[in-house]
Amino acid sequence: MAQKKSYSRYFIILQEDEKGYSLSSDKTASGYAKLELKNDKCKISYYVQNLKKEMTPYYMVLVCNKKDVKKIIKISEMNIDDYGRADICYEYPVDNVAGSNISMDKVSGAAIVKLIEGRIISVMSGFATTEIPEWKNFVLVENKNRNSDEGEPKVEEKSSVEEKSIFDKYEESIELTKETERNEDVDDEKDQELIEDVREEVDNLEKDQIEEETESLRNEDIESVESLEQDKIEETIVIEDRQEKPVETEEISDDFSQPDKDYVKQTRNDKNDLLDYPRGSKAKFFKSLANGFEEIDDLCKDIKRCKWYKVNVKTIHNMYDVSDYNKYTTIYYPMISYYPYIKKYSHYLIGYKCDKDGEVKYLVYGIPGKKDAVEQPYGGKSGFVTWIPRDDETNSGYWLMFYDFKTATIIIPEKK
Repeated sequence: MAQKKSYSRYFIILQEDEKGYSLSSDKTASGYAKLELKNDKCKISYYVQNLKKEMTPYYMVLVCNKKDVKKIIKISEMNIDDYGRADICYEYPVDNVAGSNISMDKVSGAAIVKLIEGRIISVMSGFATTEIPEWKNFVLVENKNRNSDEGEPKVEEKSSVEEKSIFDKYEESIELTKETERNEDVDDEKDQELIEDVREEVDNLEKDQIEEETESLRNEDIESVESLEQDKIEETIVIEDRQEKPVETEEISDDFSQPDKDYVKQTRNDKNDLLDYPRGSKAKFFKSLANGFEEIDDLCKDIKRCKWYKVNVKTIHNMYDVSDYNKYTTIYYPMISYYPYIKKYSHYLIGYKCDKDGEVKYLVYGIPGKKDAVEQPYGGKSGFVTWIPRDDETNSGYWLMFYDFKTATIIIPEKK
């Protein structure tokens, strides 16, 4: 009998810690770390943008804060290109990350740091838990045998030569859009042609990669998401796929233009049910989080039993409002690194996806955008893979990410 292959992955969103390292006030440093496990190998990827190159060197580290392991694993120096970006991937044995003799399951955070006279300065960091440890005092561990016969880990630095023109055009298109708002005489047709060029080039670069990753996951028979045990609930954001328990998926239709004969009747029932949603022991907590937000009706009939709210964001400072700490940690904090995508539309959505008893099962975050690679947050790599139209418009809609707060898991709905 063939041994069953295992695969899991999770994302850690990196957010700015120290001021002065971003390209400018309106180009805040952001990015993510992705950790993937496949059988006995682990792959660690970092992507950052808007970091000042002249402030190098920067170092990539992983933070271990689990039980008896409280250490920092030094991965390597990060090479920043002339545009403030880096995209790099390392591969290690799962039980020996970066020659540290520490296994991947001990990792709970990631960071980009500077090392100055033995001190750790955190430029960007992110954690899979809401409690942030005093990690900068942890012992720094690095591979002392880089020049041994074991050799270097596999490193994949993606070529940025072709991408430069794409990012340049994208930034230029954004600037043109801003100028259009200030001056109505800007040539809209040229701006649109430029944006279309960007979309076409991004599609050419990313479509094959996205399809290849999706197909790879399907071939591995990824059919379920393992529920973490209680003592691991706040330790990691991980998608782990098992065959014992089928995944509960949301069937999202590709065609929103066809009328549904039963929709009107069903909508009435759904509206009546949603009036007192959410229910259960945590209902008061979730209702308090949504206090002050505008409720949105009839957003998407295919996502049943979901109550939607609009979160207005005029500036990024709105997202640092800690007057209500629960609201900050649940509604605002997870979306701060997506502000570059949000600011164009000045809002995003939070949804409560409920089960048949009316209890909140998933949190759904919705970022406005068109159905193209340019406006899909981080190309879908951080969980925003489902797109729904807004109102009856065909070009405008929302990119959604489903989050299981009970297991700290990003859920990927199966699109049929």
